[in-house]
Amino acid sequence: MIRKISYIILVILFLMGVWTFNILKSIDTSLIEKKIVYKPSSVTFKLIPPLASKAEEGSFISKDGIKITYIRIKGDKKSPIVIFCHGNEANMTRNDNQDKIKFLAKAGYEVFALDYRGFGKSSGEPDEQGLYKDLDSFITYLNTKYKIPNDKIVLWGHSLGSAVAINEASKKKFKGVIAEGAFTSAEDMKNYRILHKRNANPVHLFVRDSLFKNLKLTQKFASKDKIAKIKSPMLIIHAVNDEMIPVEMSKQLAKLKPDAQTYFSKIGKHCDYGWQDKPILEFLEKVY
Repeated sequence: MIRKISYIILVILFLMGVWTFNILKSIDTSLIEKKIVYKPSSVTFKLIPPLASKAEEGSFISKDGIKITYIRIKGDKKSPIVIFCHGNEANMTRNDNQDKIKFLAKAGYEVFALDYRGFGKSSGEPDEQGLYKDLDSFITYLNTKYKIPNDKIVLWGHSLGSAVAINEASKKKFKGVIAEGAFTSAEDMKNYRILHKRNANPVHLFVRDSLFKNLKLTQKFASKDKIAKIKSPMLIIHAVNDEMIPVEMSKQLAKLKPDAQTYFSKIGKHCDYGWQDKPILEFLEKVY
């Protein structure tokens, strides 16, 4: 009886797999992919006290006509200026993003943090090339409105934001570049999740092995193909116990960019804050 039931389950799973394969062939799978990659939120939160007293909000129009919003944290130090690029979830006002940059405000640095298209109060829908345009347009906007040249700018990208920062820095020279919790490529992350994010739940296994595994990626974020082109001073930092992106990916990026400084923290996880403060402050002092 048990053997018969097992056989029936296998047949059902096989038929589900065939059905899924046929569905994937007939639809635009990039829509599914983008739902997996991007998790924006339009719900914004008040700025925390260390930031609120120094903050102002602004917006600009990207080079392809999208309204992009940003937060400026005013500082006494006018060089270097830090541009913070957050990860793939929520928006810049999420508590961990605010907590992550508050040490810079306390140290007197001027910080700009943008929300990509589709995140926070920005319009549009997120996609890889769009995020690249958002950062590139923002830098041009800072060059003109605030008269901030590239040689006074340090790009700091966390998680997905590291790929956005690396892409921009591979084309232009800046005061410095910081990649935190970076991954080598979206394809590598996909393969890592398939191999390591195991769950006994049959539905989870089906989605992972029959849908996710066969999903062709249009969002590449291939930092490993770009990082060697960066001419700016660079700092690569990663928490060893990062539960989202393996530290080995940052170590691989460091091998591709051998002149980059590195810091691999024994404390903290992917979205934790505090452990980054010391290495980032030392890097900012060094490039200044």
